[in-house]
Amino acid sequence: MDPLVFFRLAFNFFGKLIRHRGLIKNMVLRDLRSRYVGSAMGFFWSVIHPLVLLASYTFVFSVVLRQPLGASSGTTSFAIHLFCGILPWLVFQETVSRSSTVLIENSTLITKTLFPAEILPVSVLIANLINHAIGLGIFLAVAILYLQKLSWLLLLVPVYLLALSLFALGLSWFVSSVQVFLRDTAQVLTVVLTFWFWLTPIFFDEHRLPQGLRLLMQLNPLAAVVIAYRKCLLRFETPSMEALLGLYLFAFGAFLGGGLFFRYTKRSFADVL
Repeated sequence: MDPLVFFRLAFNFFGKLIRHRGLIKNMVLRDLRSRYVGSAMGFFWSVIHPLVLLASYTFVFSVVLRQPLGASSGTTSFAIHLFCGILPWLVFQETVSRSSTVLIENSTLITKTLFPAEILPVSVLIANLINHAIGLGIFLAVAILYLQKLSWLLLLVPVYLLALSLFALGLSWFVSSVQVFLRDTAQVLTVVLTFWFWLTPIFFDEHRLPQGLRLLMQLNPLAAVVIAYRKCLLRFETPSMEALLGLYLFAFGAFLGGGLFFRYTKRSFADVL
């Protein structure tokens, strides 16, 4: 395919998302409400869940297994180190895993109306970004109390969050469309995400990896985001611009590839669903 044709198709496709921004807003609100419908504590569970996950992991790795932190970690608190690393992972994992079944769950909208199916993974992403903002706010409050300082590098966090969002959305479009035709996709994705989680430096410092595995970290977009979060929020070091460029190459590749794959497969959704 001619590159100009490729980008023209991509531009036209993603332009449709802008035109449906009102519908996306309604879908996001519906998604957030549906998670806690009938719950007495409602939206507050979006705060409790990551805190419980953080507390359990901290207990296992800092009390039971006594995982030490390197001198370059930026903090002696394993909980803060873990919290900073797990925040970007959670928004990625939740977006991709929930998007894998979002077309199946909303099959009535797709088959019986002229509904722009591509906005369903977008709404899942935005809902998770809202939860991420809550978690990040909690982290910053704890970091200010514990570290007693923040750096201007905090302003770089949205740059990495944007790249992570593009990457997650591209994968979400891909897995959600494949799930329509191959219903084992969500189960395979669960296995892939489990391995991906442990290959990302969330529980450990990337400097402690053997030299032979550091190349693997360079090929992992999530590793670049986790490392950048810790540099900006804990170590107060400027992240590598080379790593940022590589991250955006991954992100744009997934975003464009996943979007175009979704576009070419959505014409068959109504027949299969």
